[in-house]
Amino acid sequence: MTQQTAQMILYAITVAAAVAWMAGLQFLVRSARIGKAAGAATGQFPDEMPPENLIFGHAEVEGRADRLSAKAASVLAGESARFGYLKIVQRTDECLRFEATAGAAPATPAGQCLRRGQLRFTPLGADRTRIDYGIEVSAGRGLLWGGAVFVTLGLVALVVGCWAIQTWVVPNPHPAIRGQTFQMFQVVHFLWPPFLFGGIYRVQRRAVRDGFDALIHNLPYYEKATP
Repeated sequence: MTQQTAQMILYAITVAAAVAWMAGLQFLVRSARIGKAAGAATGQFPDEMPPENLIFGHAEVEGRADRLSAKAASVLAGESARFGYLKIVQRTDECLRFEATAGAAPATPAGQCLRRGQLRFTPLGADRTRIDYGIEVSAGRGLLWGGAVFVTLGLVALVVGCWAIQTWVVPNPHPAIRGQTFQMFQVVHFLWPPFLFGGIYRVQRRAVRDGFDALIHNLPYYEKATP
């Protein structure tokens, strides 16, 4: 391998790695913003949950508020596959409050971050009800900080690796040594973790939102109802 070829290979790998590093940084930042945006509007839950950790939504469904509230309590009290074991702390015809039980976190993404929540049932007349939910999830700062650490390490590895190979490998008179320019690829070990941490953060929150969206939309069709 000639010195010119080694130089071109180093530049190509460095540019590709820099693009991947920037993509990882942007992905992590957008992931953090998703968490903040989820609690940006807390109209139904103004004083009871921290907005930055709140996932909320609503739906209008068929059924009376009292029966839907009873159904929801029955479903959540026995729901372990999706949300983990939940404890019902209050149930009225208008409101259902629950929280995650202590102990080992379930393996599901939703159960790993769910802390507590509530459903509110507002009668709309003509046998229809609006259901609002507000779910408090863990802040996920460990995931975001873990991603930030690897973003920093990735930048350091990118700069130091490029400098070291440019200084000692590319100008080396031995072709076999110049062939070690490909070792610049090792920087990839610092570039993928931000995608992993940011992805887990997103998946957990998406699982909570999708799970409760499905729950409240399907609530009228659960068989168990209050007489």
